[in-house]
Amino acid sequence: MLSIYEARAGGLAPQTGQPRITEQAIWIDLLNPTQEEEKKIERVLKLDVPTREEQQEIEVSSRLYQENGAHFMTATVLFQGDNPAPTTTTVTFILTGQRLVTVRYADLRAFTLFVARCKRSDANLTNGTAVLTGLIETVVDRLADFIERIQAEVDQRSHSIFEMRGGTASRQRRFDVLLRAIGREGEIASLARESSYSLGRLLTFLTHAGNERKEDKLLKARIRTAARDVQSLTDHVSFQSGKIVFLLDATLGMINIQQNDIIKIFSVAAVVFLPPTLVASIYGMNFRNMPELSWIFGYPFAILLMVLCAVLPYFYFKRKGWL
Repeated sequence: MLSIYEARAGGLAPQTGQPRITEQAIWIDLLNPTQEEEKKIERVLKLDVPTREEQQEIEVSSRLYQENGAHFMTATVLFQGDNPAPTTTTVTFILTGQRLVTVRYADLRAFTLFVARCKRSDANLTNGTAVLTGLIETVVDRLADFIERIQAEVDQRSHSIFEMRGGTASRQRRFDVLLRAIGREGEIASLARESSYSLGRLLTFLTHAGNERKEDKLLKARIRTAARDVQSLTDHVSFQSGKIVFLLDATLGMINIQQNDIIKIFSVAAVVFLPPTLVASIYGMNFRNMPELSWIFGYPFAILLMVLCAVLPYFYFKRKGWL
């Protein structure tokens, strides 16, 4: 879908009817573009729109470059898709002259929020760089929301792990749930960190592009502010990733402790019942010359001896603190 926005009274207004590139058009948004829409933009603006496969390339030189006077910037953006778990998508921003061209294959919430804000007359959107800066600021705000959500979930998992009560069976089931939740949060944190790194590199490139294009000082200050925000988000999500790893290690450690307790019970039971088994085995032999076979107190004596052989090791382990 091709959407064109024009600068009107300091804000942006979407074109109606057949899309056309006019002098006032400063933002051209391509959402899941068709080949005809791509060719139209390439023909009018004289640039090569990156394909979806080219957007997936991970080399920095393939994501941030200048070609025929236009600056191409591709970033990985974290967003909430149709699935419950967030995912990432790539978005290409192209600054050509006073216009911005965006190429994306996902309906991002950040773009919708930005379009709603741009309708105000005080948005001060006069060229493509201003639109790009506003878009990046909105994307960074959304990324911060995701990271705050991760932090809240990680804090909740921390309390759940270290304050867990209940029996062994219920604790085991809750450990399974916790492991899945921690794994999901770790994956989201990894995606958030990938997105923050990508946005950081884009803003660094945009800073140099702004100097080459001789942009307004206020606009360049906003770009530097966004870069500092992204750096702080990167540091914060790295801290959260470390905390998630700690929670994962703690959960696995508590599972190991629980399993060791179970193994210890079996080991103690085996040691406690080994002497009685030995006594029963001795008196279970059918040799002819066994003095106790003809003794009237032989059976009670054997029972008493087996009980003592079981009770004495138990109290010994209890005194040593092994139980």
